[in-house]
Amino acid sequence: MKLIKFLLIMSTFLIMVAAIFNLLGASAENPDRTGVYIELVVMFILTLSMVLLNNVEKKMKKLESNQEQEEEL
Repeated sequence: MKLIKFLLIMSTFLIMVAAIFNLLGASAENPDRTGVYIELVVMFILTLSMVLLNNVEKKMKKLESNQEQEEEL
């Protein structure tokens, strides 16, 4: 889980940096910003998956603690 979270964070960061460089590089009168929009959508999907992964991890910890409490009884 920690490796997956690390990879999601790093890929989101790298896509954010690439989007900034694309915006800086698009200085023409009619710049093509299609790549920036694609990067923003991918970054949104990665961020959403990080949130969902965090929620799953919390639920797993809660279930494990509930099982431990039941075993003690």
